[in-house]
Amino acid sequence: MERMLESEMERYQKETVSISIQNLTSDNYMVRLKDGIPETFQTIFPSSQPVASEHKTMITYDVFPQRRGKFLIDSLYLRFKSKLGLWERQITYNLPTEVKVIPNLSEAKRYLASAQNYLLHEGIKIRKMRSGGVGEFSKVRSYVVGDDPRKINWRQSAKLQEMMTNEYEPEHGKYVTILIDCGRMMGVELKEGNRLEKTIEAAITLATAALHNGDHIAVIAFSKEIKAVVPAGRGLEHLDIILQTIYAIQVDAQESNYALALQHAQSIQHKRSMMLLFSDVQTFVNEDHHLFYLKKLRKKHLFVMMGIEDQLLHQKIKMKPSNAILAMEKSVAQKQYLHQKQVMKKWEKHGLPMLEAPADRLAVTTVSHYIETLNRGML
Repeated sequence: MERMLESEMERYQKETVSISIQNLTSDNYMVRLKDGIPETFQTIFPSSQPVASEHKTMITYDVFPQRRGKFLIDSLYLRFKSKLGLWERQITYNLPTEVKVIPNLSEAKRYLASAQNYLLHEGIKIRKMRSGGVGEFSKVRSYVVGDDPRKINWRQSAKLQEMMTNEYEPEHGKYVTILIDCGRMMGVELKEGNRLEKTIEAAITLATAALHNGDHIAVIAFSKEIKAVVPAGRGLEHLDIILQTIYAIQVDAQESNYALALQHAQSIQHKRSMMLLFSDVQTFVNEDHHLFYLKKLRKKHLFVMMGIEDQLLHQKIKMKPSNAILAMEKSVAQKQYLHQKQVMKKWEKHGLPMLEAPADRLAVTTVSHYIETLNRGML
């Protein structure tokens, strides 16, 4: 018996496991097997598979990983019947195999396939350069109506007897620091997974976009203590380092220590960077003592916070109350929502923007804000 499968699987992506059976006898058999797949993998094992005499037979089945982390697939159980079907024998094979289940990379792959199409429904366009801005020289091309006259390359225009203009693109080598909250509130369950799952997928998509753009990415995962740190690096090969470092982090049943995380981020990032914190906005805005510390941080770094909208809160706001209890619930939800918006506006006046998005749009909203920041030359 031999088991063949990928050493890395993506969460919620179908993968095929192949079992090779070498029948050394001169008899044909009908076999059924059960593999030592963890309970967090959805699968249906094959049954009543024919195995020919003195031949190698390949049996396959599909698995759907539901949870990130490192898993050990060990025992493989095989049962085969006698020719007359009067008895059945079971054999256990020890085939230890380690499998890593990494976060789902669908959003990151969509961005790499076409960055502009990925951002179209957000209304964001990737611009080469702001008018009058400073950027890196890209190429010389023919002048078209609407180009900035200040970028006309008169030397090339004279040589070619045609109006030519210089094209620039935003400067590469910017620094982006991603902070991932793994505290208690990130364990809130959603339709698919929890907040931390969607946050990690959005963070990886942002890292893909920034690394593809030539920027440096650093990642810090934290709860009460620092859980994982990836120093700043560039190039798409750095994405694999990020994945191998954070793929197994889980939610802690503790409150998050934001001050420790931000201090650590500043200690490893001395250059001006965009610090993007993924956390629960409601928890963060209710702790006013962070404002004084972040105002100091804002003097050197560009701080942004991203969170997932509370769907239950929005459902309560949109519902039509049919009795006094539902009316009270809607009133309390509206009051909580208005208070949160007021606090978020106060923080934004201090240059500390906070954004919320539905769980399925968190990644594209985050990348859109990053691209818009580059387009406006804020970083």
